[in-house]
Amino acid sequence: MARVAVLSGGHSMEREISIVTGTRVRRALERLGHEVHSLDLDESTTDTLMQSRPDAAFVCLHGVGGEDGTVQAVLETLGIPYTGSGPLSSIRSMDKDYAKRMMLAGNVATPPFRTFLRRAMREMGAASALEEAAESIGYPLLVKPARGGSGMGISTVESGEGLLDAAYEALGYDAKIILEKLVSGTEITVPVIEPHGEPPRALGLVEIRPQDGAYDYGARYTPGMTDFAIPAEIPAEAAVKVEEAALDAYRTLGCSGFARVDMILSDDTPWVIEVNSIPGFTETSTLPIAAEAAGLSFDDLVETILESALHTEATAKL
Repeated sequence: MARVAVLSGGHSMEREISIVTGTRVRRALERLGHEVHSLDLDESTTDTLMQSRPDAAFVCLHGVGGEDGTVQAVLETLGIPYTGSGPLSSIRSMDKDYAKRMMLAGNVATPPFRTFLRRAMREMGAASALEEAAESIGYPLLVKPARGGSGMGISTVESGEGLLDAAYEALGYDAKIILEKLVSGTEITVPVIEPHGEPPRALGLVEIRPQDGAYDYGARYTPGMTDFAIPAEIPAEAAVKVEEAALDAYRTLGCSGFARVDMILSDDTPWVIEVNSIPGFTETSTLPIAAEAAGLSFDDLVETILESALHTEATAKL
């Protein structure tokens, strides 16, 4: 059995979800017989890790500090193996601007977009280009924080009338925002797992059906507000394309261990919206739901992810 530090909490806007994820993971690791130490990310975390020297860290941090490569770089400095992707792939995945540019370079279909930074809007008057950017993409479109998660700060804009307000709403969550073409179709998420010594594989295709139409924060984490179809109820040929696109996006961003790829299937084309390098492990999160549907219990899922980390050198990840 291993000594495992479960890292959760932190200071991001997704702190509460991170705590739920960390609690569920901790309990699973304890049931599996591991020695578990839970750490809420704060100023003492590095000293605690240096003193305890765990065999591995199970990273359950969502948002800034957890998904952006920060904690991964610290763990590599300390020589502590950890779950999930490395610093560079974490940065790529969390920043939708970087991720989409990487996917375009890798021939992975992603909706058209434009990027705006708060600094450019303040120092260069870039806000005056919002309308031109929106018209080049076409309405309706989404305005979202580039480095946000859990559906926070996202607005749907039907015309130029609400564009500026939506931009400033998103800027309240991040200093970088993107305008993205709204693609209509079937919303599908593909959890990907990469067991030790095996290539990455999709755990299944999960069709998301929010009861109120939008897969926002409430729909993601409130039981009963979203229905799931596993496997997704789409034609077999489309299912093959969706799975291939998910794995292409996972590899293009250099992910490892596990991840979740979100996409929209529209007119037989799977459009990748984003890749989440540390998806949630809550009771309503799609990764554990898909794992269970594939015959992998929650405890087995956690053990598989931990084993992959234990067999990977801390300095070997992208």
